[in-house]
Amino acid sequence: MRPAVLDSALADAGADAFVFVGPAGDPLVRALSGATLPCRAAVVYAGRVAVVPERPLPDYVSVHDDARVLDPAATPAERLPDLVGESVLAPRTLPHDAALYLDNAGVDVASTDAHLRARERKTDGELEALRDAQAAAEDGMAAAAALLANADGDPLADDAGDVTAERVRRTANAAMANVGADPETVVAAEGAIAASDPVPIRVTPRVDGYHGWLARTFVADSDGGWERRATLASEYAVDAGIDIVDVGETTVDAAADEVTAELGSYGFPPTAGTGTVHGAGLERRERPAGDDIIEPGATLAVRAELDAEKTVWVADLAVATEEGVERIGAFPRSVVPKPDY
Repeated sequence: MRPAVLDSALADAGADAFVFVGPAGDPLVRALSGATLPCRAAVVYAGRVAVVPERPLPDYVSVHDDARVLDPAATPAERLPDLVGESVLAPRTLPHDAALYLDNAGVDVASTDAHLRARERKTDGELEALRDAQAAAEDGMAAAAALLANADGDPLADDAGDVTAERVRRTANAAMANVGADPETVVAAEGAIAASDPVPIRVTPRVDGYHGWLARTFVADSDGGWERRATLASEYAVDAGIDIVDVGETTVDAAADEVTAELGSYGFPPTAGTGTVHGAGLERRERPAGDDIIEPGATLAVRAELDAEKTVWVADLAVATEEGVERIGAFPRSVVPKPDY
């Protein structure tokens, strides 16, 4: 998060502070405090950050140097009026009780999206966490691919039994957890997997609260037919969405339109193919989005998804720099899974 954006918004509005109250693990509380908190907390930003947790924080939780943790309160929102002046900015998602405490104390509350804009461009520390998360995503994807590659028969099986969508999900999650990430895997399949079935897999692990983004589709015994053409189309579509970006000029929607158009150039109708581009960070989907301009420091999930005869996913995480947009990581996109990467 870049505090200068909040500073500018406060100055423009003549407000004293930015305030929020969020539950355990809330991404905005994490962005402001520098820590994923295990309990509900109120946060106040006024050049520095004050945090009011609902209970004492454990020793392993460490906020950043510009934040201070105040005495806990059973209802953190109740403390807000004592920590601010006459006017504050807050997200539209400020809980109702917090707004009432402020209003009853005579504090003027105005809504803002400055906190979202402040998170569009990542700091060096945030980019490091995102790179670590993407490395964990690649570990998870490699483990899932190895499970498919090392199985045989139809449906696929190994010494542990049938290879099912649930086993694929658990295998990916275990690999990501083993490298210290908070895992999350979605497999667009059900039950036992046939050798010729496309297996779309999406992994979005978190490291220090920041999400990786990676999707691939594997076919254990591919005949090079529809799924091969669909995977190639999706691969080139993701590259097209990355290559078209003129940093500081191109909008997120324009990049997404290019992904969709590239899918169409391979003969897939608009109803079958979807190109999606959006920011990623403390949330799997955040700004920049829509008509936001892609600026240096933005991280983007660039996704091509086909759902026609079968389902195919390809997605990568990318970062915008002064020189252009580049992929974070380099996991192969081949439809045929390998036992090792």
